[in-house]
Amino acid sequence: MVTVLGVDGGQSGIRLKSSAQPGTIEVDGVSRLEGDTVLSVAEAVANALTQGRFESIDRVVMGLTTSPVDAASASRLGGLIADTTGAREVWIADDTVTSHAGALSAEAGVSIVAGTGVGCLALKDDGTSRVVDGHGYLLGDAGGGFWIGSRGISAALKQHDGRGEATILSERAADQFAGLDDLAARIHQIRRPVNRISQFARDVLTAAGEGDAVALTIIDNAAHELFDTARAGLNWVGPDAPLALGGKLLAPTTMLFARLVELLVAEGLSFRPADASALDGALLLGADDSPGIYRGLIQIWKEDSAS
Repeated sequence: MVTVLGVDGGQSGIRLKSSAQPGTIEVDGVSRLEGDTVLSVAEAVANALTQGRFESIDRVVMGLTTSPVDAASASRLGGLIADTTGAREVWIADDTVTSHAGALSAEAGVSIVAGTGVGCLALKDDGTSRVVDGHGYLLGDAGGGFWIGSRGISAALKQHDGRGEATILSERAADQFAGLDDLAARIHQIRRPVNRISQFARDVLTAAGEGDAVALTIIDNAAHELFDTARAGLNWVGPDAPLALGGKLLAPTTMLFARLVELLVAEGLSFRPADASALDGALLLGADDSPGIYRGLIQIWKEDSAS
């Protein structure tokens, strides 16, 4: 039996899990702001391996927010990961791929996953695909953790300046960031600002649940953004295709999930919670010797060659 190491690499954290043993190891994530992301990801995996004491590994399947966009970088990453893990094969894909495989049990359809960012992959039975949004925090990821968190902090700063509505988010931001004075300057100096800002999304969700009008507006707007993303994916695959909602922000217990469901139901669109996580999706993909309908979305490094 092939032993697979699944890697779910995001901006907030990188998670590793083996098909041969229980437990998940998590280390700090990597963003594209951090220079040589290939090396950073490889070092993070090496760090996690020392903590996890994983048994012999045959194949590594990686779903990465920072997945290399060119073959040379993917080959370099594959070689580094193989050297670290001893694996004979390394499969490298964007995290929308492993998220989709987990959310829809490796079947065609549309998955939308909201965490720090937003990933939406629309995949047809013939393997043709389209990614909707997932453009990163500077240009997109609308409705995700950074999107929500940044708007929550901005609302707090506006009230602090005397420009905005009263909101409990001011108190929550002051608690989380040791006051509001010079907060903008201090956030810009944080080593991993995208992750830190995205964590504030939880405070926005909590404030919305308590009835804060400003927070409610942010969450409502986030739900509309995610709805537009999901609908775009369904329009491309076909409105009857399965739609799965996943990620921490779209757990069935969150207000964001509830609001998005309201919008989907109002349009007569069916959906289901994700079957499993992106990490589970990586393990599911690696259990088969062929990537199947995901073949065009995965770069495969092997001992004897890279493809």
